[in-house]
Amino acid sequence: MKKFTKRGVVAGAATLLAIAGSLVAGAAPAQAYTGTDPLASGCAADAYTVASWGMYNSKYGEYQGTAELRASPSCGTNWVRVTSTVPGNRVYAAIQVVEGGYGGDSAAAAAFDVSTSWTRMVYAPGHTCVNVYGRIVDNASNAIEGELPTQTVC
Repeated sequence: MKKFTKRGVVAGAATLLAIAGSLVAGAAPAQAYTGTDPLASGCAADAYTVASWGMYNSKYGEYQGTAELRASPSCGTNWVRVTSTVPGNRVYAAIQVVEGGYGGDSAAAAAFDVSTSWTRMVYAPGHTCVNVYGRIVDNASNAIEGELPTQTVC
């Protein structure tokens, strides 16, 4: 029977911890992606659209943009991509993790004139519920011309 010394066991345990630490050091926990850009982080690579809503301008009676809830399975995150299709307005969209989820994290973005933008990501793995909402604002007067009521997606 082989006899182990206390010093040998401690040294072996320290070596195992160092190896384990180096194995997981390259993989960021999904929560680390909260507040980061989906393109810069690489999370957009496997993303898909969960839901999409037209942004309706009630003043002019027309759709002037879209808000898309995006999800990255590999990162466990969600964000909103917002597109404005009319010059002279900006389309805002926001996302918030529903309370009881992962801290109520939230992010917002605006697309000006004819452009596309996106929010920073929030950690919302699996069927974590998020709220998405938005509005259309006139660039000159700052008047709200349309709103996307809160949409809860789980």
